[in-house]
Amino acid sequence: MSKNFPRPFFPALLFAVSLTRFSPFLHAEELPAPKSRATLIDPGPAGPATQGPAGSGTQNVSPSPIHRSLAYRQVAANLDPDGVLYFFWNAEKAIGALDQKLESVEDMAVADPSLSLDEKAELRKDFDLGIRLLLQSGLQEMRAFGFSSRELEPGLFLNKTYTYLPERFGFLWDSLGKAPHGFQFLKMIPENTEGFAFFDFDLGLLWRAVFKELADSDIPEVVAWQQRFSQKVRAFTGLGLDDLLGSLGDQIGIIVTLNPKTMVKIPLGTEQYEMPEPAAAFLWKVRNDKLFDRLEALLSTSSKVAKVDEPDLRMRVLEGSEAMPYLTPTLARSGEYMIISSSETLVRAMRNAESGKTPGISSSSEFNSLAAGMPEQGNSVAYVAKRLQKTLADLQLRLSPMRESANPLMEAMAAKFSRLSENSAAYIVSGATEDGWLATEKTTKDLNEVVGELLTIPAYYLAGIGIDQLKQARANDALAQIKRHLATLRTAKDEAIAEKNLKEGQMMNKQDIEEYIREWPQSVVGEVYEIGTVGQPPYATAPVDLGNYHAGSKIEP
Repeated sequence: MSKNFPRPFFPALLFAVSLTRFSPFLHAEELPAPKSRATLIDPGPAGPATQGPAGSGTQNVSPSPIHRSLAYRQVAANLDPDGVLYFFWNAEKAIGALDQKLESVEDMAVADPSLSLDEKAELRKDFDLGIRLLLQSGLQEMRAFGFSSRELEPGLFLNKTYTYLPERFGFLWDSLGKAPHGFQFLKMIPENTEGFAFFDFDLGLLWRAVFKELADSDIPEVVAWQQRFSQKVRAFTGLGLDDLLGSLGDQIGIIVTLNPKTMVKIPLGTEQYEMPEPAAAFLWKVRNDKLFDRLEALLSTSSKVAKVDEPDLRMRVLEGSEAMPYLTPTLARSGEYMIISSSETLVRAMRNAESGKTPGISSSSEFNSLAAGMPEQGNSVAYVAKRLQKTLADLQLRLSPMRESANPLMEAMAAKFSRLSENSAAYIVSGATEDGWLATEKTTKDLNEVVGELLTIPAYYLAGIGIDQLKQARANDALAQIKRHLATLRTAKDEAIAEKNLKEGQMMNKQDIEEYIREWPQSVVGEVYEIGTVGQPPYATAPVDLGNYHAGSKIEP
């Protein structure tokens, strides 16, 4: 194994590769009667009971037609097969025996005759840890996946994805998919919110499951890294890893607001970009005050921190800067959440919306048009408004010229894709069902438009290659012409040195060789020619890159 790659991360890399190595394929069967399932808690009358193929995920069993038909029916029953877009992937063959495929890779790797017995044993331990992580994650329990899109009315679409998991278990699903629940936190989202996302995530459960496998790996480097990590967590937070994880709850959220009534300027390189006043907050549900108290202690070392203690609200506010007065970084503890916000104003707005003092997101007509008829329970929910999409697209366009060595064609493609979402809004709810995971999205963007643009990516790529080749050919021609000019100058220089008996190191100029050439070379790309000293060849400097010569470097014959 390369000594430049940290060994403790090899099993994690192996596990990550396993998440991305699948090759989706279409599987067509007779469609059941079209029936949409917008609920997250009722899989609907979709054939037999929701029992998947037998096996623990470690047996290489080819799914029978009955099993494939069951998976297809379960997925199709939760989607809209009669819409504008429909996709189905039977994942059982690709994922079900993934551990055996990785074991084959392991056998080939340790068969390398250049490895010692100890190195082979270490490599096997790495592979074994990665495979155990894969099996314990529950990823192999995914049997099928489907996607559909249906137009509800002109300019409004309902998109659904369904992942069929008849035997859902493992730390991935356990940490993300507890019992679906209502979205009580919507009450505290301010009316001017342009985007938010909340999702269930039990970091403690996930971390303990992964750490157990690391501790059982019998790999000294991994165990040592685990111990060092725990020590660093304690040094930074003042809490043991178990205490820290025990203080964290099982929900994370983010809120982004834009205040169109107040325009601000933000620096972008040497320019200023005017936009509605932004604010953002990160929320984590917590079980106690341990983490807040520790972060408060770290902030208390600064004299620029203001304390606010009110019933059910503790805030620590950093003083803002004159350049960006709307930024007043705030740490808050309110209700069940610990909040890290870019401004005290946003925390106040959340509190006022929750108490009913000011309108909340439910007063937004754009939000209500998307949320109407959507599931009211789930494990995650997200919303993005048109104003936020447009602002992000504008920012990307402003940032594009600032990137060095930007390919104009690729920048044009990026700008085109950023504009795709410019005037779109979306609201999505997802969560666990009895035998899978359903995500339902209502959006103003037709996905066929996005797919159509995605299909042009190869054309952009090929066009970019073609343009680069043309530029390279043009640069090569220019460089060849410059070198021919330099060869002519060198011949004339040698004649002048011989006839005038010039000494080594003597500086020469254009006048010294004019009588030995017909005419001075014409510039090809704006380059400048120099005769140089006796004993050295003439050279040219160009204002642009040519082949392996960077702009301003010497080009010699």
